[in-house]
Amino acid sequence: MTYNRKRIPDSILIFGATGHIGAPLARFLQRQAPQIRLRLVTSNPASVATLKQDFRGAEVVLANYFDLSSLQTAVAEMEGVFVLTPSSTDERPAMTNLVTALKSANRAVHVLRGVGMQPESNLHRIPQVLRDHGLGLPIQHPIAKAILDESGLPVTYLNFGATFMDNFFRLGIADALRRERKLVWHDRLVPFIDARDIAEVAGRLFLSDNHRHIGQFHTLNNGQDLLRYSDAARIMSEAFGEAITHEGSKESFFKYYAGRMGEPRASYLWAFFEYERENEVVWALNAFVEGILGRKPVSLRTWFMEHRAALLG
Repeated sequence: MTYNRKRIPDSILIFGATGHIGAPLARFLQRQAPQIRLRLVTSNPASVATLKQDFRGAEVVLANYFDLSSLQTAVAEMEGVFVLTPSSTDERPAMTNLVTALKSANRAVHVLRGVGMQPESNLHRIPQVLRDHGLGLPIQHPIAKAILDESGLPVTYLNFGATFMDNFFRLGIADALRRERKLVWHDRLVPFIDARDIAEVAGRLFLSDNHRHIGQFHTLNNGQDLLRYSDAARIMSEAFGEAITHEGSKESFFKYYAGRMGEPRASYLWAFFEYERENEVVWALNAFVEGILGRKPVSLRTWFMEHRAALLG
């Protein structure tokens, strides 16, 4: 006989509630489970008023991963906890503080932690240039996972084994599209996913009574699009009915982005893309997201059509 035995949390805390995953997660929970007490966390005092306006009925608190007392206040009486950290986070003190706070509160029934790792990645394959940077995903997220694994807390890992579709906006990729109808980006092979689908997966896992997700490492992609950016340019051309070219050279990348994001950031990103390219055979599409959502995840073509006006200007 099989049965489920996870208690659905009656309160949920969302770190990164102003972000592209945290915000749609909060909206999903308010829509699907309005009875759940919702507490939203931001580390930016300027965001408090906006969160209170956007999510009426939710509690909004200020907290910082490097301030233990603020974390203790944030997690108090919270049974569900959604954890995201900025990409530059020093995870050892951040997750050590969070674990301390959660254990002190002793209320968590389900913790969801977002990470970005190539599945079964071998840390010895990380190039020295990324090691020297020290605060990038390949180095820091395995540290976070090790600390949470050791904690014994009821953690489920949501591994973003894909690139976010909204990176076309968040990283400024759409700028060249608007001006020159050109997609300028490294031509590495990578799966894709809509951040809104990640948010819904997180929400449905919180609302599930299936205890088997506790302790699991789920890699998320949309199950459809394992593509190079030259392929993305072709799909754009078909979807938009006009030619979109692709330029993937290092020279073009630095020409377009070094001035916008700064030379150090551009150099780190290019090194990270090269690291992913050297390990691209590890990528594999899967049906996990579709199974949790009960529908096909958003495809890249559908996302392009939805955002056509904003992408092309």
